Amino acid sequence: MSDEIAVQRLAEFAMRYAGIRLQSTSANVVYYSGHLYNVDGSTDDPKINGASWKGLLQANGIDGNCYVTHPLPNPGTSHPQFSVGGHMTQNADGSVEKGKTCYLMPLCSWHNSTSNNGNAFQHTETKMLELYGYMEGDLAATFLARMPGDQALRIVGADANTLTVQSTDMDKLVDAMAAGVREGLPISVPPHYLVFRQVSDAGRTTYVIEAASLP
Repeated sequence: MSDEIAVQRLAEFAMRYAGIRLQSTSANVVYYSGHLYNVDGSTDDPKINGASWKGLLQANGIDGNCYVTHPLPNPGTSHPQFSVGGHMTQNADGSVEKGKTCYLMPLCSWHNSTSNNGNAFQHTETKMLELYGYMEGDLAATFLARMPGDQALRIVGADANTLTVQSTDMDKLVDAMAAGVREGLPISVPPHYLVFRQVSDAGRTTYVIEAASLP
């Protein structure tokens, strides 16, 4: 995934969700043995440094080969490689209802293909992540940026071949970014970025896109 594609993905996310309060997110290890289906409209797992869905699985001790045991492709495909972190749902139509959960598990590129949408996947490995707050078009970086924490600002950046997530409490950061001032800031500001601000209201945590530097 090149820097240009990373920036494009961030721009698409910003256009889709600008001015909207976004759900906070969480990722919890669970054990699930039932049939699962590819999520329709989920982003692929970019082969980049930094934040990725595959990396999120590995950070939670989930690694190894593609989980799917049926259906299987003919020899010579990417199976059984762990190519991507695949978004899965219990719904045969591939939908994830707003405010509901979906799952993340190791997949090969063949099983992650849209040609397999609607196919029920069987699997013997059951350890996976249950994702709350996942939205259509979410990158791993934009999902991670919306996990509640002590620091109110989250910066999702695209630099060269890397997507990053950084946090800060510096209220002047957004104004400094908008003015193009990068020297003296407490974090490394990438060439292209989205800034999320955490909003707490009546015990509910949401996020808004506070600022952006995108072409």
